[in-house]
Amino acid sequence: MKNVPIKNIYYLLSYAWDKLEEASLANAGISDFKEVVNLLGKVLANGCGYLFKKGLYRNYHEVEEEIPGIRGRLLINKSVKDISFQNKKAWCRYDELSHDVLPNKILKATILRLLQMDQVETGLHEELKVIYSKFAGVQTIELQVRHFNRVQIHRNNAFYGFLIQICRLIFDSSALDESGQKYQFRDFTRDHKKLATLFEAFVFNFYKKEQDRFKVTSPNFSWPFESNVKEHNKLIPQMSTDIVLEDDERIIIIDTKFYSETLSRREDFESVSFKSPNLYQVFAYMQHIPNPENKKIGGMLLYPDVGDSIHAAYSWQDQLLTFKTVDLNQEWRKIEDELFNLVDLVEDVAA
Repeated sequence: MKNVPIKNIYYLLSYAWDKLEEASLANAGISDFKEVVNLLGKVLANGCGYLFKKGLYRNYHEVEEEIPGIRGRLLINKSVKDISFQNKKAWCRYDELSHDVLPNKILKATILRLLQMDQVETGLHEELKVIYSKFAGVQTIELQVRHFNRVQIHRNNAFYGFLIQICRLIFDSSALDESGQKYQFRDFTRDHKKLATLFEAFVFNFYKKEQDRFKVTSPNFSWPFESNVKEHNKLIPQMSTDIVLEDDERIIIIDTKFYSETLSRREDFESVSFKSPNLYQVFAYMQHIPNPENKKIGGMLLYPDVGDSIHAAYSWQDQLLTFKTVDLNQEWRKIEDELFNLVDLVEDVAA
């Protein structure tokens, strides 16, 4: 399998998360690294540097403490119990504007996790140590999945959305080693299931953002089967497409795949073929996708180039099925050109 350059991985993530603008603010120096963990660490460092210049996000949170005077809501019972009034103090509950909020806690905890990885390069490690020290007023938490689920991103902290995605990826890709003292980063680019999900989201958002000729969707629709027993109809799953491009004249169904080998090879290695399940799947989509206006329908199986560079087109009746690979191990501008040309290739062959 071809290696995907670090910078291209960053672009893939930026498109997949639909965070291109934010990613452009944090990409300085990422080409200097060869390991994904250092790429993510550098992006996080750059992003935090941007936040420090702009000002860390603050929000109100409830504080309950014994203070001189009165602030907010007076807690009479607790003040009497602790004899606070005799000491010219009182227990009060009030809202305080603070940097000690969940998004900052997640950033701090993730940086600490990176500092506990031997895979992080020395220069980056020192940079992260400095950044970690700047979160002194933020509570240190033991990071859990529930923390990510509780984060609320809105207009006032929009840039955090991108950085929290980075933190979640680091969290999901790391675990304590046998010593229980260090974290080990597991490179997600070696996991084909994760890459398949990333590749699909990248292609979908690329077409969504970079062109306005086609409407881009990923619709679900039903099989044409129906049972006399009403409850049994619920047992038939929906068809779920990856990417559908549609204009006034055509519907193009793109199904993305990611394998270590694009083609199936016989045990004797004397013949190769496309993988049958992929063909069955996209053909079923082409036959059953709703098409009330009787538009031309095309299907495409799109793979990253992992050694087998492919462009093959087949027709049946008035439908066209295309197999195509995209080389992710090249200059990003060329990858963009390949994706822009894919739809034109379908039309040229169909014509």
